[in-house]
Amino acid sequence: MIYFQGEPGAFSEAAVVRYFPDAEPSGQESFDAVFRRLAAEPGAMGLLPIENAYRGTVYDVLDLLTGSDLTIWAEVVQPVTLALLGLPGQRLSDIRRVRSHPQALMQSRSYWQGQGWHAEPALDTAGSAKDLARHRWPEVGAIASPRSADIYGLVVLAAPIEDHADNRTRFWLLRDRPGPEPTWEVEGLKASLVFDAPDTPGSLVRVLEVFSRRSINLSKVETRPRPGHPFGFRFWLDAVVAPDQRARLEQAMTEAIALVDWHRVLGYYPVAAYRP
Repeated sequence: MIYFQGEPGAFSEAAVVRYFPDAEPSGQESFDAVFRRLAAEPGAMGLLPIENAYRGTVYDVLDLLTGSDLTIWAEVVQPVTLALLGLPGQRLSDIRRVRSHPQALMQSRSYWQGQGWHAEPALDTAGSAKDLARHRWPEVGAIASPRSADIYGLVVLAAPIEDHADNRTRFWLLRDRPGPEPTWEVEGLKASLVFDAPDTPGSLVRVLEVFSRRSINLSKVETRPRPGHPFGFRFWLDAVVAPDQRARLEQAMTEAIALVDWHRVLGYYPVAAYRP
């Protein structure tokens, strides 16, 4: 069982099926609901989005993970192809509004804004398709995966409609203990670190230099609000090396941790080679 956020047909479910074909996907209504499941079921797994290539970080997932006891055990990337779905017999000229997850609405903004339509947020992409099939709104189209049309008895009115043909989202596999080794090709090893640096000149630079001296690439450096310190910042970084260089990565992380006020290592994990 792998928990994901959304309804059947969601891109999260597609990522589960693609990378973990022997697992049973189980959709949950929210990211928080997935974390509650993982907390209540020791050994359970969740696959959640952490970043879209064009719309950036999914901060809710990062913040929930930072405050949990879970660990990242793998990273996979899922291509995102968006379609405009309608009711059988519906035409493009009938559409006045589109519904989808806010991320999908942003990722297809050029298309629906160019049509002069209004957008309405929904909990997830597949959920918008499910709602349309249930309520049968005559002037509404759903933006979701083409597969959602088959699942919910809708038709594809236009596809692809994403703003960028190479659109994709990366996902983290989360659980509280080690799982089975990946069967897919691995292209790198990552470590993710969240930390509070001392509020002194040069403190962040000294942390980053630890990785630079070892020629370790930082694929992500970002800030989040620091709890208890209004307008203060907490830092998040992803460091990546070749799959056989874990010892070098662990040494750098140990040295970096010694320089900060607080930290949480979110995990050392393999990154799946991306194949569209």
